[in-house]
Amino acid sequence: MLIHDIFNWLFPKKCLMCGIEVAPDSMFCLKCFSKVTFIDYPFCATCGKMLESSYGDFTDDFLCATCQTYPRYFGKVRSLFQYDDISKNVVMKIKNHADSFVARTCAVMIFSRYKDIFRQADCLIPVPSHWSRLLKRGFNPADIIAIEFSKITNLPVYTILKRTKKTSYQKGKNICERLNNVKNAFSCPKNNELLGKTIILVDDVMTTEATLNECANTLKNYGCLKVFCLTIASTPSYKKYF
Repeated sequence: MLIHDIFNWLFPKKCLMCGIEVAPDSMFCLKCFSKVTFIDYPFCATCGKMLESSYGDFTDDFLCATCQTYPRYFGKVRSLFQYDDISKNVVMKIKNHADSFVARTCAVMIFSRYKDIFRQADCLIPVPSHWSRLLKRGFNPADIIAIEFSKITNLPVYTILKRTKKTSYQKGKNICERLNNVKNAFSCPKNNELLGKTIILVDDVMTTEATLNECANTLKNYGCLKVFCLTIASTPSYKKYF
């Protein structure tokens, strides 16, 4: 405990948004925390994205336009934050710096919200990076998050899903382009490890769900019974994607 206290004194935690000193177990100061947008009702029953008021009336089983239009191979997706300038700082700490403290803090909050998903699952599978990006970055951000989930839940992490095609970045693409970009981009070994298993697929950010959907499709083709997805953040839902 003394070493921990000395470390916190030498390297105090900083607010991820404004940079002022915060408590050792905090990511944000109180002012910045009040600006964080947590995913809350109303949200799509399948992809979990927060819904625009322009959709009209909502029910618990309401689906966004994307989930109504495109087939879904995952059971449901749930995320902690809505992706914006605040939550981007959280994601980038994991994505660029492999920050286990930030990943752990987010994992604890996600677990407290979605315990029902963890209770149904047999294992965790991170969305893989292509080997060339893994070589360049040195780590896979989804691995960092999955490991923290595993520490909390004791669920095993399987890294058997592989990205076999180097895809271009999804940013800037519409939904059709994103779906085509990741089509047949993943594979996993033909064995019985996944047969009949319920999987939690883990990633950092969800946008149009194209990557998660293709991963879920691959896993189900290899024998998974059901695939749930958990991410740190997700972009808002819109009535149409162009």
